[in-house]
Amino acid sequence: MVIIVRIPVVIFIIGVIILIAGIVIGFSGPSTASWQPRSEILATEKPLEVSAGWISESNNLIDEVITVDSYETYDYWFASKPFVLEKAKDFQVSGSAIEQSSSQRSFNFYVFDSVNFDLWKADTSYTSYYTAGGKTSLTFTFSIATEEAVPSTFYFVVEEYTLGIKPIVRVTATISWTEKASLYDCSEYFMSWELVFAFEESKDFALKGSATEAATRKFNFYIFDSENYYDWLSNKTYTAYYEEKEVTTTSFDVPLTKDEATTLFYFVAENPLLDTNETVKLSATLEWNEKATIAATLGGWILGGAVAFIGFIVIIVAGVAAFVFKPKAPASTPSTPPSPPV
Repeated sequence: MVIIVRIPVVIFIIGVIILIAGIVIGFSGPSTASWQPRSEILATEKPLEVSAGWISESNNLIDEVITVDSYETYDYWFASKPFVLEKAKDFQVSGSAIEQSSSQRSFNFYVFDSVNFDLWKADTSYTSYYTAGGKTSLTFTFSIATEEAVPSTFYFVVEEYTLGIKPIVRVTATISWTEKASLYDCSEYFMSWELVFAFEESKDFALKGSATEAATRKFNFYIFDSENYYDWLSNKTYTAYYEEKEVTTTSFDVPLTKDEATTLFYFVAENPLLDTNETVKLSATLEWNEKATIAATLGGWILGGAVAFIGFIVIIVAGVAAFVFKPKAPASTPSTPPSPPV
């Protein structure tokens, strides 16, 4: 009878052992590791509105009536070089000279710098920007190649053509040029605020994307970190992750270190065009591989689960057996009636 009572206990212990064995099998299988691709979208068709890189500028030089008085054979007016803020090119002076008398008188006309004006007055060899003789009216245009070649002072000179015939001439002139806009004005940037959190075991970082001008106009494109962006903006020496100039579209695939990939990016569009605004559309994604560890193989999980299930069933069987073989309480003995009195 004692043996029968102990059977459920033995079965229960066996079930527990089997259950524990299943759990151990499930979690002690050979672990595996794999590199999982990860990505973070930084921009999708983000428009960068960029102002013109070169701007047309002009300045009035002269609008005066020049009269040759009776004591001279010529008269003049001078005008100063315009103030230029940034790098400039394509200087051109244009204007007109028209004799104002009711019966127009002929005149000679010159445009000098200060040095050649003095040479002309001294009747020695000189060079002029413009010379015309015996005119009653004229229009003139001349170009100056560089900003450095523009004189500090222009001299507009009217001279009598016929001795003693004093002309009265209205002279107008304008200088025009194209001036480089500051980098701040002709560029626009997008800064990626989405700082990527990468686990310690991460690798193969790459910044991928594209930039395209909406009307297929040419633009310059850069990708910087914050320090090099401000160096570029200040015309200092810089290093870019990516740089392309004079393109209508560009695609980039930039390998990065982990430190580079987990900082801010500056995507910069620069407009090199004259008097034309642009819209550059930017798309960018950061990609990398991240290590993922799997605690057990699928086969180990299945086998361990099956064994643990058997152990669980055995424990249930032990419970049923304990109920079935539960010892019965002994039958009660009837009480002995009292003896009759003697």
